[in-house]
Amino acid sequence: MVKLLLFFQRFSIWFKTLIGELYNNLISLFFILSLYFALWHFPQTLDLLLILNQADAFLFEVPLYFFLLMASAFLIWNIPKYFYFYNYKDITFYNLIGFVPNQHYKFQRKNKYARYHYKVRVHMRKVVPRILALLLLIISALSILNAMKVFELENIYTSFFDPTNTLISSIFFLLFFTEPIFYEHLKNFVTKIPKTNTFIVLLSVGLVIFIISLGTLNTQTEKDLGNLFLSNYALVLFFFTLSFNSYNFLKEFPEKLFYGTVLVAGFILLISFLVLNFIPEWAGRINPLSILILSLVSLFMISFILILCGKKLKMPLFTITVILSLFFGRLFSKESDHYQLDLKKSTVVRATMEEYIYQWIKSREEIIKNQEGCFPAIIVSSEGGGSRAGLWSFLVHSYLYEKSNGEYFEKNLLSLTGASGGSVGNALFFAEAQRAMKNDTTASFKIKQNKENRYPVLKYKASAIYKENYLSVALLSFLGRDLFKEVTSLFRFKNRGQLLEEQWSTSYKNYFLENNNGEDILQKEFLSFYENITDAKGKIINKTVPPLLFINTTHTQTGSYNMISPVKYSHLRELTGMNDFIDNLQMYYPDTSIGLSTAMRINASFPYITPVGEVKKVSESGRVYSDQYADAGYYDNIGGRVSKGVEEVFKQILRDSFPGLQAKIKLKHLVIANDEERKIIKTQTQLQAPLTTLQNVRYGHTREITKKLGSNYSIMLKPTMIPLLNPEIVSKDTEKEALLIKPLLPLGRYLSTVAIRSIEARLNVVKPELNSILTIN
Repeated sequence: MVKLLLFFQRFSIWFKTLIGELYNNLISLFFILSLYFALWHFPQTLDLLLILNQADAFLFEVPLYFFLLMASAFLIWNIPKYFYFYNYKDITFYNLIGFVPNQHYKFQRKNKYARYHYKVRVHMRKVVPRILALLLLIISALSILNAMKVFELENIYTSFFDPTNTLISSIFFLLFFTEPIFYEHLKNFVTKIPKTNTFIVLLSVGLVIFIISLGTLNTQTEKDLGNLFLSNYALVLFFFTLSFNSYNFLKEFPEKLFYGTVLVAGFILLISFLVLNFIPEWAGRINPLSILILSLVSLFMISFILILCGKKLKMPLFTITVILSLFFGRLFSKESDHYQLDLKKSTVVRATMEEYIYQWIKSREEIIKNQEGCFPAIIVSSEGGGSRAGLWSFLVHSYLYEKSNGEYFEKNLLSLTGASGGSVGNALFFAEAQRAMKNDTTASFKIKQNKENRYPVLKYKASAIYKENYLSVALLSFLGRDLFKEVTSLFRFKNRGQLLEEQWSTSYKNYFLENNNGEDILQKEFLSFYENITDAKGKIINKTVPPLLFINTTHTQTGSYNMISPVKYSHLRELTGMNDFIDNLQMYYPDTSIGLSTAMRINASFPYITPVGEVKKVSESGRVYSDQYADAGYYDNIGGRVSKGVEEVFKQILRDSFPGLQAKIKLKHLVIANDEERKIIKTQTQLQAPLTTLQNVRYGHTREITKKLGSNYSIMLKPTMIPLLNPEIVSKDTEKEALLIKPLLPLGRYLSTVAIRSIEARLNVVKPELNSILTIN
């Protein structure tokens, strides 16, 4: 009984001391939790692990990522030492670099008969920061295992290790190291082993060689995620052997140089982060995962500076800064115009949808009458899903345009709609095809094969556009300049949504406007693509009526569906309930609209990565507020409601005004979607079930609408086999099948070359289906 009471007494002391020590490492905990949620639970960043494995410059990008992880681990291990009184009391601005923060150890009594409370406190000061640093590396390693599980990649690692259970087990295992008696017994056991130090040195060298060798064997396939997992876990073991043998290590390495190097590395990373925030386009050259780690470690360093300065000034500077940031972030967000959409003047008067569709049929009446067989009238719905959805949509349109020598756009295409990435692909295609139609030329969507090709393995300009990195700049701005603006409201600069628009525009000009005359097509006002089609009363005067481009978005405050439309439609029963974005805008700002790229952006606002767009208004009571518009995929991730509405209006016009053409026109729903087969998940607990429902409802709603549109002309994206570009890295005896890879397709805004090649390969597979869409039958 006495032993049991003693156990619980010691446990209570241990637990209270652990909580106190974790508080001293609070910023480390925030860092670790941020990385955990980013790499485990946020789809757009979880996919970054896949991109890292598929990176073209693998031997550069993975070492950079590992270096940032190791730098973060060393900072988490050593920064908390500066927060103890016996250290920071002697620190000045001049001696910070090179200061040895071990003064608090000098005041410890080296008495083996010291009370347990004292032993625990002294011991935890040493080991808790090391454990937290190890935990950071373990989370990064197991996140790769978790990604393999999410992507359903079955291999030896996923068979033996469940990532969540392994992480929990690792945490419990590391907690044993915080107990001084257990740690002392373990240390004594290890030191009794002959030539322990020699073994540790050899192990460290071996781990480094192991990490390098695994990197050289990468073939950019999903099976190599296992090698990436092993490399990252080797990094964990390397840091473990180094940090828990630091006494022997620092005997050979000058302490001033060691601590100086750690701090200098931290400040260099912080300065790099600040420079990139001033020149954000440079971030596009760096892998998004590295940008994520760089941003988090820079925020960690800023927190370190605030805490250290606060201790020197004897005031809770870090706490005050956090509280003021939350307060001012709330205060300034109400009055800030940082995320206001750029409004543009518009002289275009919109026709009604009935009038427009009537004229669309009228302008093609003779073609339809003289057509052998049925004339295809095509309504497009494109599913969302990041860059992969945008590229897939763009490639399908490009093929149909090239196959028909432009007739797909100029004659057969009635409307395009979609959500998120798919709608962005629609808009990029529309901009180029409409420009060519207006200039009475034929657009070219294929890459000319010559020595100047930046990406010679790619066939379409769409692929080259989507090869660009649209994610790093957004991540950097989200955790950097936009975060600063949110809490200070100082200075004026472009938000991450506007930077994304610029990236789209630059890529478009690079690949489609070879002799660029300064015209920025994507930045043009949305309705200007329909200028000279209607008169001042909205009557159509142009004989050539182009397809209707609908871009959708979701109103944040009400959750209602908004449509950015070149025609008026709110009076139509078939489209009841879908708010008219432009009509609503012009009630407050007459003769205005937004740019095409702005419409694309508020249609494809990935949560947090892209900000919601705002339009400032004044309520009837005189209160100033902003309407906010977010990703269309929240409501309808394929735009199917719009397509069904257009179909009903089209059939009504055809029936009432062109009854003789009903048998000559065949309406076809072209559904451009991702073939995602979800397994029925196991029964959820009562705690998990509500969240699981919210998580899956968008997917279920999309599949439901897709079925309503019909499957006759559904063009589904699937990962498709492609040959290795560098087969020489594989053994000569390898079977031919092993020289083919089928890469998974990430969800975010950055696609690797192998992913794009796989999507282009899928286009070749579905050519018969695409040809049937243009078939006259």
